[in-house]
Amino acid sequence: MARLKANMLSENKYSIKCPYEMVPEYVTVHNTANDASAANEVAYMISNNNEVSFHYAVDDKEIVQGVPENRNTWNAGDGNGPGNRKSISVEICYSKSGGDRFIQAEKNAAEFVARILKQHGWGIDRVKKHQDWNGKYCPHRTLDMGWDRFLNMVKSHMDGNTQPSVPQTPSKPSGSTPTNQTVHAYYRVRTQKHGWLPEVTDLSDYAGWEDSSITDVAIRVSDGSVKYRVHTGGRWLPYVTGCNINDDQNGYAGIHTPIDAIEVYYYTPDSIRPYKRAKYRVAPVGASYYPYQYDNEIGNGQDGYAGDLKNKIGKFQLCIE
Repeated sequence: MARLKANMLSENKYSIKCPYEMVPEYVTVHNTANDASAANEVAYMISNNNEVSFHYAVDDKEIVQGVPENRNTWNAGDGNGPGNRKSISVEICYSKSGGDRFIQAEKNAAEFVARILKQHGWGIDRVKKHQDWNGKYCPHRTLDMGWDRFLNMVKSHMDGNTQPSVPQTPSKPSGSTPTNQTVHAYYRVRTQKHGWLPEVTDLSDYAGWEDSSITDVAIRVSDGSVKYRVHTGGRWLPYVTGCNINDDQNGYAGIHTPIDAIEVYYYTPDSIRPYKRAKYRVAPVGASYYPYQYDNEIGNGQDGYAGDLKNKIGKFQLCIE
């Protein structure tokens, strides 16, 4: 199972790489035509000033995200068409030379695309190749080996033959009937005045202290997994998937400075249906709660995060529903 990591584009490059908010409707598959790893592909993409971008790169070992799914990418060569403006772009690595690394990267990509489809409730018809948008022969090696073959790989994962390629706690054995079981969220925060506060479960209370700014957040769930990040000092920090207040690399989100927004995204495991979402809200220090947000959804009153990117947060609540 490929691990999922994030190396996110700086917001000061949004105007170049992903200038538009997006509600995705498709997944577009590419081959990199290169022999670099996913980490190197993403690092190069976010470091240059070319109007070329993508959401994810997949290699034989991991999946690396570079752009949020609620922003567009310049990946499909169709201008302001649906490839660029309405699709989640996935680059499969090591396609220049092919071989075992590419074969495994393609398998990982098929599993990951299936996860995206299941998360959005989409069918296989939402999977597009770069060629569909502007005629370019891409994903070149995948096309050479057979596009229907790749789609069949995706379908096999959608049918439940394997687990989604995201970090998660163990779920029920493959082949069991999905259930609508309750998923609990456990979370705690650190504040400027009080340090780490006790863990809160679901909406039984709130995490925080009204007269002190939240500086760090740690989140875990009873089933499935979450990724989360915080906004502080005028920028979004990288996504976190762990929950360990003693691990300042991937155990919590924050850098000990006041937070003014938070984003949480829940991944539903195969053992649970229907799909669930993170429901969360924040309140600025000394003020009332803002409306609940769901995952990173935008539109219809949703901002994709909780907070206003300017006022320090004093309270945080989260549940999975």
